[in-house]
Amino acid sequence: MGAAASAHRLLIALGATVVVCALGAASARAEIFDGSGFQAISWNMHVGDVEQVIGNGVSRLRNRHSDYAYLRAASYQYLGCQYELLMNFEAKGGTLSSIILTHPGGAKAGAADQSCGEGLSRLREKIGTPMSVSGGVQMWRLKDTAVSVMEGRRGEVQIRYTVARPLTE
Repeated sequence: MGAAASAHRLLIALGATVVVCALGAASARAEIFDGSGFQAISWNMHVGDVEQVIGNGVSRLRNRHSDYAYLRAASYQYLGCQYELLMNFEAKGGTLSSIILTHPGGAKAGAADQSCGEGLSRLREKIGTPMSVSGGVQMWRLKDTAVSVMEGRRGEVQIRYTVARPLTE
């Protein structure tokens, strides 16, 4: 009976570990794609698919140099702050490659800067300690996503999510 009980406890512990790890990964991914419409977005989506998910308020534009499509929303609520949203795609007809959120900051920001700071704090809590910090730029590498947060002196903030490439190729 002792060996069977030990095996049973080991199986329960192993199952609990798998559940905890899965929940941790899911919560980080959910925070990255937090906000209206972001929950249903993944890196393998094409511009039309993302456009349908985001809905009203987003414009499809073309880069003059590459002729690749991108999506833009002049005002997008994210983590309690107003940002300009840009969503880039890898190639003509390609999949989503980056999500860039830019908050201009400025002298009149005040309460907006506080809510933006609180939103960034919640994001940092979810994704953990950055792997790199240098000159106002913090960087994280998650399973499928590289995240960078750049903060300026006058409250400017840019959050950039990109597809994480393998470390060795």
